[in-house]
Amino acid sequence: MKSKWLSYGILLFAILLVFTIDRYRTLMPDKEKESSFDIPEAEITVGDQEVIYKSGTFAWVEKGTGPVIDQDEPPILFHDLLPVSVKPFSEMKITFPEKAGIDSISVYRSEGQEDLEMGNLPLETVFDDTYTFNNVAGQSTVIIQASSGDQVYHYAFPLIIEEVVAYQAQLAEEPGYLAVLELYKPEEMQANWALEQVNNKYVHKAHSLKVNNIEEARRQFPDLKIDSLPYYAIFNHERLLYEAYNRDDFFKMLKIASP
Repeated sequence: MKSKWLSYGILLFAILLVFTIDRYRTLMPDKEKESSFDIPEAEITVGDQEVIYKSGTFAWVEKGTGPVIDQDEPPILFHDLLPVSVKPFSEMKITFPEKAGIDSISVYRSEGQEDLEMGNLPLETVFDDTYTFNNVAGQSTVIIQASSGDQVYHYAFPLIIEEVVAYQAQLAEEPGYLAVLELYKPEEMQANWALEQVNNKYVHKAHSLKVNNIEEARRQFPDLKIDSLPYYAIFNHERLLYEAYNRDDFFKMLKIASP
């Protein structure tokens, strides 16, 4: 009787052992796949500065696969990183080792330090591994997305574009385009609101601001020579091009300034 129960016990043990081995073999590829997921090291420079970054698949960028190194959103994620401070229109170079097999690179820059869009980001494709920043001054978050087949990696760091002139926010943000500014007194709003009539394919930024007097206008724009109101200014991506004090002269100057 004892030998019979012993036989049953041996048989049951053998069945459990076979099941365990089979289950282990089934799970092996997944474990090997998970352990083989490595984030390629990127060499990122802006101008002559080497960038220190955070890499991973961030939960606040997209629902990706692979390790999420940090769930914190900027600026908490960057608590131990100093922002990279650069001049307007600085060029960023992104380099990966050939063995990483990176087939596409894209870049996203937030509009502010904490202004990150969730989900699918409006990424700009990078060609020749280089990307040129615009001249919008202030701190923001840069996210680089690199892909190799089905794998997607992210590299993020804080960036500051320096303010070179006090009126930098009025400049065109890209070479080949113009920006215009109008300053007017409250009582001249209807008579001199010239920007409503601007129809120029080269103007991609137009600001019309109400000021109470010349002193207020000069305080807001100390680098501009404002002698009277209304005041009109035309900028390219680097500097002030023309100034005018009536809208007829403004439209004449706009025609001259257009490429």
